[in-house]
Parts: sequence; C-alpha cells; structure tokens
Amino acid sequence: MTKQIMKAGLIGLIFLCLVGCLQVDTLIKVKPDGSGTIEETFMMSKEVVQLMKGMVEQMMEGMAEPGKGPPAKQPEQKQAKESFDLFDEAKLKQEAGTKGEGVTYVSGKKITTDTFEGYKAIYAFADINKLKLNQNPSNSVPSGPGGSDSENKEEPVTFHFVGGVPATLIVKLPEEKQVKKDDAAKSAEVPKPSPAEKQQSEMMLAQMKQMFKGMKIVMAIEVEGAVVQTNATHREGSRITMMELDFGKLLEMPEKLLQFSQLEPETLEDAKKFMKDLPGIKAEMNKEVMIKFK
Repeated sequence: MTKQIMKAGLIGLIFLCLVGCLQVDTLIKVKPDGSGTIEETFMMSKEVVQLMKGMVEQMMEGMAEPGKGPPAKQPEQKQAKESFDLFDEAKLKQEAGTKGEGVTYVSGKKITTDTFEGYKAIYAFADINKLKLNQNPSNSVPSGPGGSDSENKEEPVTFHFVGGVPATLIVKLPEEKQVKKDDAAKSAEVPKPSPAEKQQSEMMLAQMKQMFKGMKIVMAIEVEGAVVQTNATHREGSRITMMELDFGKLLEMPEKLLQFSQLEPETLEDAKKFMKDLPGIKAEMNKEVMIKFK
C-alpha cells in the first residue's frame, strides 16, 4: 500500500507540472425537453504521454519485490503502458456519474493526431438541471495506477432549465475567488527588471512557452432549435461559446505571458478574467447566461 501511495504521489506531481500540454473541448447539446448529450474531447501531447509511460515503467521496476528476476518485470512494464492509455472506457463509464445524476456513458473512441493523442466520449443526460460539470481540465488528467483526482480544484458549471415555447436555459458559472485589490494591483504591475531578474524572467518565459504550447480549453452549448433571446457574449447561430481559451495566444505576447506568470491564477475563472481581452480569446464574464430557444 505504501508503494502504491508513493507511486501515485509521484505521478500526480509530474502531471501537475505537465498539465499545460493538453486540449479539452466540451460541447453540451440541449433539446427542448431539457435532455441532451455531452461531447467531451480530451487530448494530451504525445511527448507527455510517452514520458509518463516511461516514468511509470521505471518506477514499477524500482518497486519490484526483492528476489524477483527480470521475467517478473515484464507484466509490470506492460501494465504501466496500458495504464496510461488515455482512452480507458472503464474509467469513462465510471466518471459519468461525476457529471451529474442520471448521466450515462454512450460511446467513445480513441483519437490521434501528429502531435496529440486522446479520446472523444459521448454522454447522455435526461435532465440538464441535474448536470454539474467541472470546467477545470485537470479533473480529466489521469492520475495513474492507484492515483486519485480528489484534490483537483472543482469549478462546477450548473444549469437551470424550464420547458416551454420558448424553453429557457440558465447557465450558472462558478463563483469567482475574491482577491484583495491591493494584491491584485501589485501582481499586475511589471516593474523594470534588473539584469539578473531579466535573465530569470527569460528562463521562466521559455519554460512557460513549453508548458502552454498547444494548450486549448473550450466549453460550448448548442441548443436544438433557434435562439430567440440570450445575454451570452459569444453566439454563433444555435451555439453559445462559454469559454475558448487558446493559451497559444499568450505565447505571441511575451509581456502578457510574464504578467500571467506573476498573477499565478489558481482557478480557470482567474485565467479567464486575465485573458478575456486578448485577441482570439472568448470568455463569458456574465455569472449567469440566459438562453431562450425554440
């Protein structure tokens, strides 16, 4: 048991350092009766996946019981590789319940591109009022054998639906963390650095560019029918984009990337607030979004 805890802790620590290399796209499709589906696409950099498989394999070798020869390591190596197959249907079925009461797993498939790999999963729900979706993408990051995601910060998005013609859907975003104005103002300032601080900043920027390379988080709602009224900031036809954060945009603005690192956002809501004015970024700042459709 101690070895399992140690292994899970090491894996979790590494993932916290590399979690930036991912792409998450969540699309909630809603019917006029309040039922619908959730389409979740989760992708992670192939470099990170391969690195994690190798690290877990090495850890399993190091934790082998005394007296066991090389042949006994082979099943552990195979298990390590299989444990980090991001497309794990058993886990996806198990996690359906974390998305809300009555949510069921429908189907899934593995997806691979030149630089990323992952999966697309489809879930069904009968009543959107019972949905509770965590917009924090780290919730989807696998913790490895024996690991747990329980310490990830939850930022739940909830819904209130009333049927009719038109039907009304209220999307409630997570409560924003309260920050002292003095602290926020101090963090937002970028003082003129000394030569040593400039060198340190350049090193930090290089590390952050690697971390956020390719990172993108999207959450959108698509209603069946026509939207007749909404206060949503970003709408295209029947699709409402609640959030589209392309962290690659930060890579094009070194000064913004430096500010982002100094602010040290603890939640996705903090990141959205900072990035909302960047070109190509879509962030819904209304705490409640109303959508009437028929």
